[in-house]
Amino acid sequence: MADDLNPQWERHFEGIADELLHLAITCDVRLREPGVIERILKNDASVCGKTNDRSFRNMRNLLVAYFDSIGKAVERIGPKETKKIIDAISGRMKELRDSGGKSV
Repeated sequence: MADDLNPQWERHFEGIADELLHLAITCDVRLREPGVIERILKNDASVCGKTNDRSFRNMRNLLVAYFDSIGKAVERIGPKETKKIIDAISGRMKELRDSGGKSV
């Protein structure tokens, strides 16, 4: 975690990101490909390379909660601080994915 970011919100979003990464691997979903998140939110399990109904449901529910959390964070700490946190976590997830050879 970066020292200049809100630690409570950063931990919250880190937890979501970690679980999304795990679920995306379980379902073999490439979350960063265009349109994939929107399809998941529309309950389109055909984005999955592996069938795992329970993990897909959990991933969809977590994405809904993630977007709800972004709205709450923007209200409480502001859009700039929220964006900094999301960008920092996205960067770490990209590094993790790139170093591990995972296509998430």
